[in-house]
Amino acid sequence: MQNPFLDRLQAAAQRSTRPRFASALVLVILAHTKANGKVDASRAELAAAVDRSHAYPARHKARAERLGQKQQELDAFLTSLDEKHANGTLTYGELKQARERAIDAFLKDVRSPTLANVSRVINEFIRAGLISAQYIDAQGNYYDIPAKGRIAEYRLTPPEAVSLLKLQDTVSQNKSGIWSMFEKRQITKETRSACQLDLL
Repeated sequence: MQNPFLDRLQAAAQRSTRPRFASALVLVILAHTKANGKVDASRAELAAAVDRSHAYPARHKARAERLGQKQQELDAFLTSLDEKHANGTLTYGELKQARERAIDAFLKDVRSPTLANVSRVINEFIRAGLISAQYIDAQGNYYDIPAKGRIAEYRLTPPEAVSLLKLQDTVSQNKSGIWSMFEKRQITKETRSACQLDLL
């Protein structure tokens, strides 16, 4: 039996800023979707399923080395904070805030590029009404907006609630923003064409 969500999601994927990546992500999402439409996987799990970094060993190795260096820098900084707190130059509140800022910055630095792409495509689908999202805290309470400590739960939307025109508008805005950035940086026509190919 034809999956009721497949055609709509694949059509939406072709209108994404990264159609090939979005199409691959659609298949992974459907593979993790229950009969009630709930996607039984986190963004990280979806990203792991579509990650192709192993296909580029040199790039993968270089990234692993960078991450190792970032981890060492974070460990050294956190140790220095503990020492400052121990000798009284940092209050507990200052220590806590400094640790949190450092860890947040580290997580942004080492964030998987694939995870970032998954987030962007899912957000396009959400804005188009193809997917809905709720966010769960540690106590099991549901919210409509994300916040630190909340985990996203995705659900595919029934066909009648979908508008692919919304996705086209969203992607159009994304592409306009990209070209605007290029123009501000005075990128040449040749470079712009190369960047456009990279978006496919």
